Amino acid sequence: MHFKRNLHNVDRLVRLVIGLGCLYIGFIDTSIIGNEIVSTIVGIFGIVNLFAAAFSYCPVYGLTGISTYRCKDGTDA
Repeated sequence: MHFKRNLHNVDRLVRLVIGLGCLYIGFIDTSIIGNEIVSTIVGIFGIVNLFAAAFSYCPVYGLTGISTYRCKDGTDA
């Protein structure tokens, strides 16, 4: 399955950092958030962001037609 890239490298880096932080807070250091359900939701949010960063594709951006990716010639992909 191939998705049309819609994330710029800076967007990918931000998602990577946020994803790792949410993964840590949600699943590793669960004492930060006292509620188990909220902690799990934060962890899942982190996983989704890591997948988006890895594949350069955000499904929400895809549904709304948003793209932060620009080709080397300055046009949208």
